[in-house]
Amino acid sequence: MPNYAVTRGRTRAVGRELPVEALVTATEHGLSQLGVLQPEYRTIVEACAEPQSLVEIGTLLGVPVGVARVLVSDLANADHLAVHLPLVGADGRPRRELLERLLDGLRAR
Repeated sequence: MPNYAVTRGRTRAVGRELPVEALVTATEHGLSQLGVLQPEYRTIVEACAEPQSLVEIGTLLGVPVGVARVLVSDLANADHLAVHLPLVGADGRPRRELLERLLDGLRAR
């Protein structure tokens, strides 16, 4: 599917900028609305029954991360998804527990 059509020509997410390492989960509202969502949005919400990153969502849809970011932003703004921002310290760098979780996830794959 052409990226332009999926995002209706938008190249930026509405609202806060989502980092690629942000994890996304479906909300109860999102799961209850699957039947009325467009196919791309439905695919994302279904996949996010388990936590997913923006990169994983982009891979699932076969689109660039920027397109996934726009779609996830749409769904989060409609309360279909919850966005969990990465753990960072006061200096803005990732905290140790985040890095350990990422490493554990990579090892599991």
